[in-house]
Amino acid sequence: MNKEKISINQFKTILKKDLSLLFRKRVAIFVFGGPFILMFILLGIPSLFSSQQAVVLLVYSDDIGYTGVNIGESVVGNISAYFEDDETIAIEVADNFTEVQQTSSLGIYIPSNFSELSYTGIPVIYSIDATQSPFTSATFGIINSIATKVVSIYLANRTVPNVYSVALPPAALPEELVLGPKAASIAMPLSYMIFLLIALNSSSYSIIGFAREKRMRTMEILLAYTHTHSLLVISKVITGLIASLGSTLSYVLGILVGTSLSGTSSGDLFDIFGLNLNKLGAGDIIVSFIFVVLALLIATLITMVIDCNLNREAAERVSPLVSIGLAMFFYFIVVMNPLGVSPVLMINPFYWCYRLGLLLIAGKFNTEVIVFSLLIIGLIAILIQFSTRGIQKERSLYLE
Repeated sequence: MNKEKISINQFKTILKKDLSLLFRKRVAIFVFGGPFILMFILLGIPSLFSSQQAVVLLVYSDDIGYTGVNIGESVVGNISAYFEDDETIAIEVADNFTEVQQTSSLGIYIPSNFSELSYTGIPVIYSIDATQSPFTSATFGIINSIATKVVSIYLANRTVPNVYSVALPPAALPEELVLGPKAASIAMPLSYMIFLLIALNSSSYSIIGFAREKRMRTMEILLAYTHTHSLLVISKVITGLIASLGSTLSYVLGILVGTSLSGTSSGDLFDIFGLNLNKLGAGDIIVSFIFVVLALLIATLITMVIDCNLNREAAERVSPLVSIGLAMFFYFIVVMNPLGVSPVLMINPFYWCYRLGLLLIAGKFNTEVIVFSLLIIGLIAILIQFSTRGIQKERSLYLE
């Protein structure tokens, strides 16, 4: 019992020391203030010197309705309704095609083939994009879907569809039939969060980890304070996670404040990460965040293993690159097929967290869940073991 009390007291002292290091002025500014300042500079400052008005989309239809049915007018109405709540795009109806053709921004021309008399089976839309940006390409794709939907409703009912009636559900992927709509809606946000948070925090640990203890020559004091070296590892893990979560919160606040200056807010935390609250419940979002934190835990332990087993100079150079490399390898493969099983990523621990999260959100409790759970638990145990052995090796070097 006395040994347990001693260990608990030692752990409290070590954790207090690590947290005090984290909240020192320079460290706190870098970890907690750096992401906020970065996002504010990228998003906020430009808005102070440039107009942030919505992009104007000129829409013109010469469909006059040869048989009294003006389908083009219904298309224009549905386009206006679709973008009504989008603060980045303002819809204006042009008087003639020349005005659309000469626009310096975006333009849509709907010719008369939308009329019942001249409709040939495929609605023709002429789009003008003076900016040639991927954003506007996506916008034109949405408009084409709206036009096709309006025409299909008309052909089915022979009535002009009411404005506000067009809905554009995303096309279902084959894998969605297996994992379901919840997993489909969380797949990209979850992979993005894992990648972003690891990349964002890859350099944070280096200023509070064991490499810094070696640089400041306090490692020997830590080794002399306790013989239970796993306490040192656990304390650094907790401190690293607090630093990561604080840095992420700083990043989100930087986006919110930066975009608010432009008059077009990015919404809340869920909007920033692309979480669809219409398809996800609170439990699904909590599960997704749990696995993001789990990926951060593994990234912290990987960095710790490198810190404990390499010399200080090598550790400070290598450890951020390993975490970022694994995160990039994970993310850019997953983007190609978010819901599919990727044999290439089976060696990537971040993919284990991602895939296990999707399966649990989808309500799938199968062999795959068991395998990934065992892999994650086993990896964490191995990383803690390697970190502890590295610390013991450091202690033997100091004793020599």
